[in-house]
Amino acid sequence: MDGIVFVADSQQERMDANAEALDNLMSNLKEHGYDFNKIPYVLQLNKRDLPNILPVDLLATELRKKNEAIVEAVAFQGVGVFETLKEIAKQVLTELKAGG
Repeated sequence: MDGIVFVADSQQERMDANAEALDNLMSNLKEHGYDFNKIPYVLQLNKRDLPNILPVDLLATELRKKNEAIVEAVAFQGVGVFETLKEIAKQVLTELKAGG
């Protein structure tokens, strides 16, 4: 694994599921010997087009783990998808150049 993109659902009613999925991710990484703090990581906030979404500030407060890049997205329309890919690719390449 070279990097991780966590895609969070911006809907208010999905906040608990986001938190649970993120906790599971952290547990799985640790269980498999990965140091999360050393892995390139992007947080994508998806479904930004829906009416019942939480503000970015609140989602960042609840879901951000290490001051990672946050990209807003409407994935089914392609909005934010390339930006997310570009950000994670940049981080992975930087890590590879550094010998990581």
